[in-house]
Amino acid sequence: MGLADCETAIKLDSNFIKGYTRKGNIHLVLKESSKAMSAFQAALALDASNSDALEGMKKCYETTPTSMTAEEREQTAQRAMADPEVQQIMQDPAMRSILQQMQEDPKALQEHLRNPVIGEKIQKLISSGLISLR
Repeated sequence: MGLADCETAIKLDSNFIKGYTRKGNIHLVLKESSKAMSAFQAALALDASNSDALEGMKKCYETTPTSMTAEEREQTAQRAMADPEVQQIMQDPAMRSILQQMQEDPKALQEHLRNPVIGEKIQKLISSGLISLR
């Protein structure tokens, strides 16, 4: 099933979870992790415990580049913290707690991704370069 087929399936039935997960997997193959995350988030919005969508999100996070120098990390952090949305996420005590849990227990990521709102915030932090997953 190609990308156009997924789009057609989703247009025909916006509740067709496999359309979103297949679309996400296609974007992963194309190395378009941001688009893949959006597709997997849409699937999780329909079914927060969908294993294909959760696994897809995990793959998205694993494919995010992590090999930066200390100087590049500092510059990235400064740019990210200039974004009001990132500032708001980082000032949220609940998100700080979630990020701490994820640091201590990487398996906590899958549990938190079941909540589409938290998944979206984590996606924002990853796409800003502020956090990375290994």
